[in-house]
Amino acid sequence: MTEVQRPESPCLIVHDAEGMPEVRLRLFCFHYAGATAAIFRSWRNALPDWVQLIAVQLPGRDYRMSEPLLSDAEPVVAELAEAVPALLDRPFVFFGHSMGALIAFDLARILRERGLRQPCLFVASGRNAPQFRWRDAGVEALADDVFIATVRDYNGTPEALIDEPAMRDLWMPRLRADLTISATYRYEEQPPLGCPFLVLHGTDDGLVSDAGLRGWLSETSGPVRYVRYPGNHFFLHSDEQLVLADLSRELERLLAGSGDTAQAEQRGTEAGIRQPTDGVRALTY
Repeated sequence: MTEVQRPESPCLIVHDAEGMPEVRLRLFCFHYAGATAAIFRSWRNALPDWVQLIAVQLPGRDYRMSEPLLSDAEPVVAELAEAVPALLDRPFVFFGHSMGALIAFDLARILRERGLRQPCLFVASGRNAPQFRWRDAGVEALADDVFIATVRDYNGTPEALIDEPAMRDLWMPRLRADLTISATYRYEEQPPLGCPFLVLHGTDDGLVSDAGLRGWLSETSGPVRYVRYPGNHFFLHSDEQLVLADLSRELERLLAGSGDTAQAEQRGTEAGIRQPTDGVRALTY
């Protein structure tokens, strides 16, 4: 795998398959609160080699540590709206988990507003639709001991990071800033997007609700498909192989063996399922 941080776009990390084969589709991945772009590093080798994975890196972490953390979605999306258009010469997919789904959603809206290409698929993972207020709004302002206890209950932060004071000093400000993005997110009524949606969620994820997941139906005029995985809010890690297998099949279905951009984007408007499935693993077409 070849990994390149674009100097002109510090918010994007490009992952190419070994040998750098021809790119036929780009997969933009938006990380969840408190995380970094590194959570997607292992994904590249599990995807078709014609997929170029582009991981989004927010300020205040890893090589962007010297930059101030952002606690509002607007400047995050504004930076991405300047960096992403140069990479829209191929069909592309947005994948956002939790907070990342909000960032990806607002970015898709801005691209549409500017008359630019839309995703041929939008994957909303572990997140209610944006018109639903985040369940734990307010947790970002809790005192340290209560905040740590709440984060521990999410079962997504390794105990070593929680127990080590030096590590807490590193990740707590970052997580508070990111959770503030979720807590203060401002939804605006706009016409629905036109691309198909794939909505992923865990069976034991208390941060989403049936109503919130159904809310994605009103955010697109295209088909909406639902996949439910065993696990909590961080099922994308516990069921990573399953998630990537399903995602790879979806990307292959989009292109259907054709490198033609127009054909791939046309498939994004085909009729499909617009109701949540009841099965634990059902992926419906």
